[in-house]
Amino acid sequence: MALFGRLRGRGQGIEVSERDGVRYLHIGSDAIQSAMRIDRPYDLELAYSRCVFAPLLFAPVPKRVYTIGLGGGSIPKFIHRYLTDVTQTVVEIDPRVVSVARLQFMLPPEDERLTLWLGDGAEALRRESEPQDWILLDGFDGSHQSDGLTTEDFYAESAARLTPNGVLIANIWSTASTYDAQVDRLRRVFDDRLLLLPAGFKTNVLCFGFAGQPKPLDWTGLRAAARQWEAALRLPFGDFVDDLKRLNRHNSRRLLP
Repeated sequence: MALFGRLRGRGQGIEVSERDGVRYLHIGSDAIQSAMRIDRPYDLELAYSRCVFAPLLFAPVPKRVYTIGLGGGSIPKFIHRYLTDVTQTVVEIDPRVVSVARLQFMLPPEDERLTLWLGDGAEALRRESEPQDWILLDGFDGSHQSDGLTTEDFYAESAARLTPNGVLIANIWSTASTYDAQVDRLRRVFDDRLLLLPAGFKTNVLCFGFAGQPKPLDWTGLRAAARQWEAALRLPFGDFVDDLKRLNRHNSRRLLP
């Protein structure tokens, strides 16, 4: 993998590398924080970033999305291009990450549909007065998730800022020592209205906490929704339905969250 660029300064080092036509972002370690296929910059290259959109199977299309953690901006960029009725707020604590996302990963400029704030994501969310349809927790410190984004109190604060059909989306690593504790906290906060989606066979697990009851939960309804969304967004929603069986209770007819 060829090193493309390096940024130093306060905080952890930031590196951009390229291999086989894909540009990668690394923050504080060799772990890949974001990736962009250079000749298809709006595609979602990493499996976990595609899985973020699985809640479209269960909940209304969001109007407002609040994201903590920018990385290379793949997810905000995809939303901005393909879900054009969505208004986004993205909070990133490191200004160097913002610069790299803009210069190397084609993050679009701010406009009426995309607002970017610099600062602590947890503190910013506490000051947010507008209810959110989706809240995405995707902030990492190098090789582990930011501690302030994993407490039960913060999960509860986030849940309180959701609309009645809103979804909290937490990207966590199944290899983390805190994985089981994080899942248990989310189950308590959402009264078991929680679904887990492994990102293929990677270490990322997307946790979806629903403010209301997710539906449909029957396999027939889910597969019909998957076909609709695959045609609209060209993401593997059928695979999402199959992979939901790996970490969630189910029977031959339906999911049992």
